[in-house]
Amino acid sequence: MNCLEFRRQLLTDPLHQDESASAHEAECAACAAHAREVRAQEIKLRALINSVSAPEGMAERIQLAARFEGKAATRRRWWYGAAAGVLLAVGAGLVSVWTTSAERIGLELAQSVINHIEDEAAHLREAQPVSAGRVNYVFDRFGAELAGDIGPIHFAAECLMRDRNGIHLVLPGRMGAITVFLMPGEMAADVLPVESPRFAGRIVPTAWGSIAVVGEQGESIDGIGEKLASVVRWPDTVATSTLAAGRLLGHVAASQQQDS
Repeated sequence: MNCLEFRRQLLTDPLHQDESASAHEAECAACAAHAREVRAQEIKLRALINSVSAPEGMAERIQLAARFEGKAATRRRWWYGAAAGVLLAVGAGLVSVWTTSAERIGLELAQSVINHIEDEAAHLREAQPVSAGRVNYVFDRFGAELAGDIGPIHFAAECLMRDRNGIHLVLPGRMGAITVFLMPGEMAADVLPVESPRFAGRIVPTAWGSIAVVGEQGESIDGIGEKLASVVRWPDTVATSTLAAGRLLGHVAASQQQDS
């Protein structure tokens, strides 16, 4: 899959991705950054749509107005009312599907965080801080930057979370190690809980993806995710992504005209 094919698929459905698209995103930094911005905007748009509801009594007012019109007008207004009803029903169905899908995705993401921590439990025993150079190297791999002090870091590496690469950090905590995953492209609509018999934490949404912060049961992790979100700098691609999307749509339209 090339960049044009990847971005066409992304614009068709930003939250769907097949194996070839995932492979291209993992290899192409420009498309990966563009995809993060498009998905973030899609999440915000869906949240806005979900927050809009029809005025109370709208259907009754339409029916009342129809009674005072002629037969032709009545037929037109009946169709308007029917169309409004269909749109409301479809909208309610989409909201329900979206909510169910978002909940399922959130549960899957939280479980993948726990699985990853358990699979790499050896890193929880790292006792010495890593160098600032090592931390900078890991962030540089994503074109990102840790622009503030978050205290000692005992482990820092690039890791695969589900089908996307992210950053794995281990911080010292009061009751044991605290695991942090910075997950670009893993969009969350709200804060998600993460819990197992041993671990507890949460996933904090950001504009570029999400941050998981997980410690031992009883560990105080309040504010860590929010602090990280404020000091981690990812490439600012909003303007360039919007421009690229406009150019892509122009190329697609031109291509379709040539084909016809």
